[in-house]
Amino acid sequence: MTNRIVQKHPDLGSREFELVDDMIEYRIKNQFADEELAVVLSVLAPEPVVDGSMMYFVSEVNREALIKLFIDLPVPGTFAKFISTVQQRIREESFGQLDAANRESEITQEQVCTTIRMLETNLDPTSIEEMLAALRQLSEAPDSRELLDQVVGAFNALGMQQGAVLTYAPFFNTLLSSTDLDELS
Repeated sequence: MTNRIVQKHPDLGSREFELVDDMIEYRIKNQFADEELAVVLSVLAPEPVVDGSMMYFVSEVNREALIKLFIDLPVPGTFAKFISTVQQRIREESFGQLDAANRESEITQEQVCTTIRMLETNLDPTSIEEMLAALRQLSEAPDSRELLDQVVGAFNALGMQQGAVLTYAPFFNTLLSSTDLDELS
């Protein structure tokens, strides 16, 4: 497991990245400035974006590049190990993701149908089709953990739409942590 790398680019200066607890700390030094930053891993998408000779880890919220690395520096093997470790740690820290195991109270057909109506009323249904389809299946068998897992997977795949769904459907808040739906009213 590689927790730290130092990258030196002949024209663009040096960058040092280190995984520390639940964040990645990095220092950038070049002819214009010295910069130190820390980014919490849970806000990063685990799949990096490659753009030419650069690789970016982007924000799950707004897709802004938060971590910028030179590809294959210092050497390809070390770079690949570091990227793999970063991806693993991001996945471990993704506590913002929904999880069916967080829901302890019973799910009723009425709750699921109300959730579907709220989403269809307040959001563009075509932008959340997959999640609505998963919710409709869950409404037919609200005690099915497998179907609830499908709803969770569809929600986690929504990207920026997650915020709107959480706003209009409090049902999903119960999948974030062990809370009962009654506690939200």
